[in-house]
Amino acid sequence: MNMDRRRLVVKGISGSQDKPEIYVMILGEQGENSVFPVVLGFYEAQSIAFCLENSTSKRPFIHDLFFDLARLSNIEVLEVFVKDFKDSSFHAEILCFDGKKYTKFDARLSDAVALALRFKCPIFTSKEVLAMVGVNILHDSNNPLEQFSMEELLSKLDEMVKNENYEMAISLRNEIRKRK
Repeated sequence: MNMDRRRLVVKGISGSQDKPEIYVMILGEQGENSVFPVVLGFYEAQSIAFCLENSTSKRPFIHDLFFDLARLSNIEVLEVFVKDFKDSSFHAEILCFDGKKYTKFDARLSDAVALALRFKCPIFTSKEVLAMVGVNILHDSNNPLEQFSMEELLSKLDEMVKNENYEMAISLRNEIRKRK
């Protein structure tokens, strides 16, 4: 096992103030102050939110169908790994076991998280990915960006745009607009 792996948890999901069809999921390092936002569409956010709230929808989400089919086939999702952030997208991997062999699948991060929540399996990333996209926050803050001054937010926004981390840039932009 790679010792540079960091365990992640879903800290929450919130809607965008500017675009009602866009949601942001906050993933954070378990027991630490490092978090990062992941932009989600409506259906992905709804699927993850239902799972976080231990609720069920009237109709199953595609993640529920996959869960049922996997269980019926004796396939377990063992873990999710956020392996990279490039081209403004997170790249995740799902590790499965069918009782005989281990198989890894590439996945969108939102789908991988939705499955991890259903299978109650851990989500990991590397310290390199956290260094690229993570923001350090205080444990007790409901809004991880509240601790930064306007100048720090603007500086961080420039840095995120330059590094093509548009998901973080959207969160920073929204915080800046909220304060104006």
